[in-house]
Amino acid sequence: MSWLAFLAFNGLLGCAAATDLRTFRIPNALPLLVAAAGLVLHLPLTPGEWLDRAAAVALVGIGGGLLWLRGLFGGGDYKLIWACALWTGLSGFTPFALAFGLASGVQGLAALLIAQAPGRRAPLRSRLGGRVPLALSIAAAGLYWSLLQSPALH
Repeated sequence: MSWLAFLAFNGLLGCAAATDLRTFRIPNALPLLVAAAGLVLHLPLTPGEWLDRAAAVALVGIGGGLLWLRGLFGGGDYKLIWACALWTGLSGFTPFALAFGLASGVQGLAALLIAQAPGRRAPLRSRLGGRVPLALSIAAAGLYWSLLQSPALH
């Protein structure tokens, strides 16, 4: 992965995380930009790479779609993870998914602690209202995956 691709991927995920944290929404333009940047800056070169990416997009599309239909994911979260699958491919999606699971578990635990906290955290508790801005966890997983791909590490 080039430095430009690394910066674009993580910059866009950072924008999505900041927007989700502030508004509890991820504008459609952000997952679209993540996907487009993946095709331009992290272009699959061989037929095997194209199949690897297509398989990841299909599996994440089906799995994420089922989670979204059950109300376990927001639509923006679903689209953002789908766009990340275009970058990671099936072969790279496992470390991304594990990092996402860990980050969202920590984030969910923090949300539970905030919900149970007495007094002083009431404004934050009422602002969250049981919602968890998962783009934070998606961005953390994306950063982890992209660090594994980073030119500095190879």
